[in-house]
Amino acid sequence: MSDENTIIIPTEQLASAEKTTKKPAIKRGWIRAIIGLFLITILSSLSAILLLFTGTITLEMLKMSGNDSFNAMGINVMALVMLLQAVTAFLIICFLRRFIDKESVNSLGFSLLGYKTDLLKGLGWGAAMISVGFVALYVSGFITITNTDFIAVPWFGYLGLFLFVALFEEILVRGYVLTNLMASMNKYWALVVSSLIFSVMHLANDNVSILPTINLFLAGILLGIYTIHKRNLWFPIAMHFTWNFMQGPVLGFEVSGLKTDSFINQQIAGHELITGGQFGFEGSILLTVMMIAAIYYLDRKYKS
Repeated sequence: MSDENTIIIPTEQLASAEKTTKKPAIKRGWIRAIIGLFLITILSSLSAILLLFTGTITLEMLKMSGNDSFNAMGINVMALVMLLQAVTAFLIICFLRRFIDKESVNSLGFSLLGYKTDLLKGLGWGAAMISVGFVALYVSGFITITNTDFIAVPWFGYLGLFLFVALFEEILVRGYVLTNLMASMNKYWALVVSSLIFSVMHLANDNVSILPTINLFLAGILLGIYTIHKRNLWFPIAMHFTWNFMQGPVLGFEVSGLKTDSFINQQIAGHELITGGQFGFEGSILLTVMMIAAIYYLDRKYKS
């Protein structure tokens, strides 16, 4: 005897539902994160081999320190190197998400729902934090503006460079690594681990020391706090971009130890604990305080 209220689901629909819940090829998310980090770091670095074959760059350039290598290559070649790394990283992640994670690339945080708002928020946060720091140091007498020169800056080259840097690092760290870590542990612990990885990635930078390393860890927390609550990469990508672009080409700070051409040419005076010294504003304790406050605010605002 049949019940007229009973809902019968066709076998085809049940089979389709099962297909959409495929289990990952590697069960542990933290293992997937390690494998992805290793493959992406190695293979994206090897993408520079293409430029070696064409003679665009040389082995000597790759052996130099960050600033020397940057000066030898020039802004356009450096931007091309970062473009190749970003594209390579994205292709590897597409492969890993499809065949290892059994998830979509969009699930890393690329949903287009409200992405314009997230982009604008990120652009504003990155530009505002660096600008506020600059103004504070300038008013306090730690920075003197020696001159300004808009024409001296190859703007398109720097726009490309820092956009590709933001894409590469955010897709890798806040995208693939953080997402897979969250599958294995509490999201806050996942954020801490991914931020440690982010800071370690910059240990080879010129003029790095203890405080800049701490600040880079906090920067990883700041860039990722929105992601763990909103599962969104548009905000950190945009914030990372304006953070770097405002620091270097606009305001004249070193960018994580890298000296760029800039619109504002500045001279710093005072203890490097305050100014950041030759590492740039990311080495300043003022930024430490600003980031801790920003992390607290964003966490309170966006956690569910």
